[in-house]
Amino acid sequence: MGKPSIHTVYNEVYQQEAVNYKNYLLILGYKDTTCQARYLLLKEFFCWLESIGIYRLQHITAVEIDNYYEYMQNRKSLKDGKPLKKQTVYDTMRLVQQYLGYALHLGKIKINPASHLKFHCSDEESERSVFTQEEIKQLYEAAQTTQERAVLNVAYGCGLRVGELAQLNKEDMRLTENIVIVQKGKNNKRRLVPVSDKLKEALQGFLDEQQDNKNKAVFYNSKETRMQEWTFNKLLKQLIKRTDFGKSLTEEELNKTGIHSLRHSIATHLLENGMRLEQVQFFLGHSHIESTEIYTHVNQNQLNGLISE
Repeated sequence: MGKPSIHTVYNEVYQQEAVNYKNYLLILGYKDTTCQARYLLLKEFFCWLESIGIYRLQHITAVEIDNYYEYMQNRKSLKDGKPLKKQTVYDTMRLVQQYLGYALHLGKIKINPASHLKFHCSDEESERSVFTQEEIKQLYEAAQTTQERAVLNVAYGCGLRVGELAQLNKEDMRLTENIVIVQKGKNNKRRLVPVSDKLKEALQGFLDEQQDNKNKAVFYNSKETRMQEWTFNKLLKQLIKRTDFGKSLTEEELNKTGIHSLRHSIATHLLENGMRLEQVQFFLGHSHIESTEIYTHVNQNQLNGLISE
């Protein structure tokens, strides 16, 4: 994919945007071939925008993004004349979402017109689901206890893995400093997770309810023993079943969801809302930015705006 693009872009702003985004990816540490491939995909998108008379980023709406998605689904491969592979279409639309998130972060646009659109790749073998922001809202509304809400706040709001949830102790909740400490994450790596003021208030309320309990674990069961990983996943499935969207899920779809789906979702939503990839990398505690990239499937203020009322 390193050969020259056949898609000629005439708009100087679009030309410079494609170059700037490629350089941005290079700075983030992506491979040269990956940066070139994404540069070419972005050029094709800009070329298509010119063909329909859109010459300014600010004029791009969700309608154009949806139309481009349809265009890509019907476009033939230049190599063999066959329809593009679903994975190619998916990767292209994901790139468009990433770019628009980048443009939003830099203030080039006021909203990301692709932030709430979902693109599917039926060929993709995925064992994890991503909840939409509306579905996350429904999960919060379905929570009937402070513990259920606290699990959502830590698993989604802090992006913790299920094993990290199970090992979390009260002393790790440094809420006066707006952080949660993961003592032993993946590969036994310690990390600090930033907490928004809104989330801090909710979590502090939950901890205050437990101040007379001497259990050092944040989450424990009726037997006063630390909650185990399977219990968290069971709790989430119970919440899903109470929601409108959950009632339409098949048993197979429900079984593909778990606490990691919440971590997957917060990362996706942060990127959709314009947070830079390296910031999400830090938030998730990834050593390599390539690990963070799997969360870029696809507006308020980053952390503070993502936790439901």
